[in-house]
Amino acid sequence: MPPSRAELAAKHNRVRELAAAGRSTTSIAAELRMDRRDVRRVRAEAGIPALPGGTPQLRTVVEKWRTHTRETDGGHLEWTGGHTQRGYPVMRHSDTAYSAHRIAYQVQHGTPPTGHAKARCGIRDCVAPEHQVDTGPNRSARTPRTDYPTIEARLDACTRETEDGHLEWTGPVSAEGRPLLSWRGRTHLAHRVAFQRHYGREPVGNVGPGCGRPGCVAGRHLDDRLTRAQHATAYAAIGL
Repeated sequence: MPPSRAELAAKHNRVRELAAAGRSTTSIAAELRMDRRDVRRVRAEAGIPALPGGTPQLRTVVEKWRTHTRETDGGHLEWTGGHTQRGYPVMRHSDTAYSAHRIAYQVQHGTPPTGHAKARCGIRDCVAPEHQVDTGPNRSARTPRTDYPTIEARLDACTRETEDGHLEWTGPVSAEGRPLLSWRGRTHLAHRVAFQRHYGREPVGNVGPGCGRPGCVAGRHLDDRLTRAQHATAYAAIGL
C-alpha cells in the first residue's frame, strides 16, 4: 500500500538532512528508495539547491526498478518507490515514467503487456513478476460509435414506441430522471429537442409530458409554458 503521511514526512525530513549535509539527489534517492523527482521537489521546497553537474543515469530501467522493491511474506514483492496520485506504483527513469507493474510483467514474460498489468494476488503494491497479469485479453471489444447526422436522428435512436401511443425514452437520464440526449459533444434535454421538432419552435420555460408519463418524449405529448397556458384558456372556455 502507499506510504502513510507519517512515513512520507519522515522520509522528507531525512531528505532535508542528507541534502543539507551535501549529499547528491541521486545518492539520497538510492538510499531512501525514492524517485529522484520527489527528492528534487523536497530540496527545492527546503531551499537547498542541487549539486552542480548531476549524475548520469547508468542503471537500466529494470536495475533501477529492483532498487525500489522489497521481499515480503507470502512470496510478494513490495514496491517502495513512488506512486501516482491514484496510488499506483510508478518509477521515473531518464525523465520517463514507467508503471512498476508493467516492468514486472516484462521481467517475467520478456514482452510488455498488451493492456494494463496488475497483480493477480490482489495486493496493489505487489510487483512480484510472477504475480502480474495482462488485462488486455480480458477487455471487451468496443462497439463502433455511430455518427448520427442530426440531433433528431440521435433522438430516434434512443426512443421506442409503446403499444398505448407513447414514445418511451431508452437513453440516459439525469439524477432527477429527466431524459438526456448527447450529440456531438453536447448534452441536451431530450424533451426540448422533441418539442422543437414537433412544434417547429424553441420551447418556452420548462418542458414536460402532459400525458403524465415521465419517460415519454412524443412531441405531441409535450407542453411548455405557452401550450400549458393555451390549454388552461381552452379548458376555462368550456367550464373545465
